[in-house]
Amino acid sequence: MSRSAAKVSFKPADPSQLPDALSRAAVLLIALQRRGVLDTLGEALKIRRQGGYSGLDLWIFLMAYFASDPSDGIKTFYRDTLKPVKRHLAALAGRKDLPSSSSASRALAAVEIDLLRPVTHTLLMNIADVDDLLRHPAVFSYDARGERWHLFDVDGTVSTLRHRALPLADDLPEPSRRSEDMASPGYSGRKRGDVQFDRMTVQHAGSGLWTWAHLGQGNGAPLQDLELALDSMVECCKRLDFPLHHTLARMDGEAGNVPCFTACRERDVLFITRLNRPALFEDPEVLHKLREAIWYQVADSGSGPRRVAADLGEMTIKPGKKTRRPDGTVYEPITIRVVASAYVSDNKKTNRGKLLDGWQVELFVADLDPVAWPAPEVIVAYFGRAGQENRFAQEDRELHLDRIISYHLPGQELATLVALSLWNLRVVEGFAAHRPVEEAPRQTPYTPVVDARMPAQWPHDPALARSLDKVVWEEALARRPGWSWNSAQGEIRCPEGRLMTPTTIRPTPSSSAHTSLIFRRPVGGCEDCSAREGCLRSSRPLAPKHAEVQVESALAEVMRERLAEVRRVAAEADKAPTDPSWPPEALTVLPSLFLPARARQAFDALFVNARVCVEFTEPEAPPPRLQLVADSPAQRQRRRMTWQQNLDRYALDDNTSVAVEVSGGLNIERSLGKQQGHQAPLRGTG
Repeated sequence: MSRSAAKVSFKPADPSQLPDALSRAAVLLIALQRRGVLDTLGEALKIRRQGGYSGLDLWIFLMAYFASDPSDGIKTFYRDTLKPVKRHLAALAGRKDLPSSSSASRALAAVEIDLLRPVTHTLLMNIADVDDLLRHPAVFSYDARGERWHLFDVDGTVSTLRHRALPLADDLPEPSRRSEDMASPGYSGRKRGDVQFDRMTVQHAGSGLWTWAHLGQGNGAPLQDLELALDSMVECCKRLDFPLHHTLARMDGEAGNVPCFTACRERDVLFITRLNRPALFEDPEVLHKLREAIWYQVADSGSGPRRVAADLGEMTIKPGKKTRRPDGTVYEPITIRVVASAYVSDNKKTNRGKLLDGWQVELFVADLDPVAWPAPEVIVAYFGRAGQENRFAQEDRELHLDRIISYHLPGQELATLVALSLWNLRVVEGFAAHRPVEEAPRQTPYTPVVDARMPAQWPHDPALARSLDKVVWEEALARRPGWSWNSAQGEIRCPEGRLMTPTTIRPTPSSSAHTSLIFRRPVGGCEDCSAREGCLRSSRPLAPKHAEVQVESALAEVMRERLAEVRRVAAEADKAPTDPSWPPEALTVLPSLFLPARARQAFDALFVNARVCVEFTEPEAPPPRLQLVADSPAQRQRRRMTWQQNLDRYALDDNTSVAVEVSGGLNIERSLGKQQGHQAPLRGTG
């Protein structure tokens, strides 16, 4: 049997080679330094500290953390990955050193919201240089006229914290929880926790780029959070020189109220959201519109209920009686387009919409031109919000933003922004590596399909049905053997199984305590009934069946008022159809087909088997200063340093030479802006 032996030798680790986990951070720092982005960021990101590391140093630390495997905490990351090479990585950004995990925690605890919020756009959009991607035809949505739209998803996500048991005893110090300053109780949905904080985000739906994010305790302040989000959209469109009247905010039902509608209107931002007004499902005007509407099939993915949609035209939505602006003034009513969606359902318990005669109905507001955005396309666009929920899940897997980086909420907000800016960088760099063609996608002609499943006289009046349910039907139908009450539809059923609808209350009581309630079939509804001759007195063709039952007079009066209101609304209703006449050249609304997850994957693929080596030579260190004598009166008086002085504290000396060797594919070289085969050293802060 042949034998082989492996010769094993040992040599010291190369201190210039960065760990594989830092390759992405290193290449990004080189590229950003050459673009001058880090200089701008250093001036913009301010942390109010006397000495210590600047905001730029903290950003580099956090970016390196999120660019590595952030499944571990920052202490583990610093100890196992960054600490041995932190000066090498810092040199790539023109810095002398990077903070330790404890220094980073102290810096995060010093972050102030008033200094951070003005830098949010710089962190999310300037660092990644998102403009080129946001102007590309692939990331737009296209309406029925073939015109471009920027579509933004505005939504929040909750991070919850569980409280451990906190022993209490006379000999123990007063209890204190670290989460007290950053979280508070609130509605957490399917998540479970004792306290929570909310992250309001704005994401460009087409590109998957995050354009805004901020945090708030509990569930935040919904209206103020939305106003900040809308302001960020306006700022983004100004940046791109894009018209606001082709900018659409897609929001969940939390924004389905007059204050949120007003916030959008005041900023000229168009929007789609769910209409949160349960009382509308008993409004005679809404019920009449539902009965008269033309229902169209909604494009079906095959994975959910088969929906239909109808345009209900414009409605005036009034604010709640107690709803006030922050200054105490009242909101004006909003007149806005309403779109209905419906599907067959046997589930009586629902958190959204109303079950009407076996159909689950939901109402939405769409501040959009009905010709450019037909009702079925509005419903498709709204439920496209599910894409952002998927991106929240992707963000959790890739960035682990449910992890607590700082128990100081502004510090946690900064860490969140750094992580989302890295997401944006990955999308943009992946887009640049595989840039799509510069042409708009092809749209197919729009062909609406009417759905014929809606039954006649649907829906029945739920308010009238509720009054009818109070009748003791065993007594009311005692003289009509075989007749029964159908509670689901608010009708009585004859022995032949034909339903009859309440139409009239006799003007005078039939007795001191009872009044007659008249039910009838539709005209011709009894024509083919085998029992017709023995049931109807009239021989007139198409004559409908009438039936009277006795109900309590007080209950009859309530029904009389409701029936009168229903008739009045029907008589005054606008007879013009609510559906627009679509031009023959109308196109099917098309969402963006860009794949941001593929772009991030393309960026990550650049670093398979990539290696980065960094060598730097510093000038001779100056002699140590005297320990007991200050360098200047300012130092002796411990005066506050300027923002620039604090930034310069850890700036790399101009005479320091830095050489970088990157091994990997040609796409890495292109991302660094180098020509193939050329390798130039980095020097100092240049």
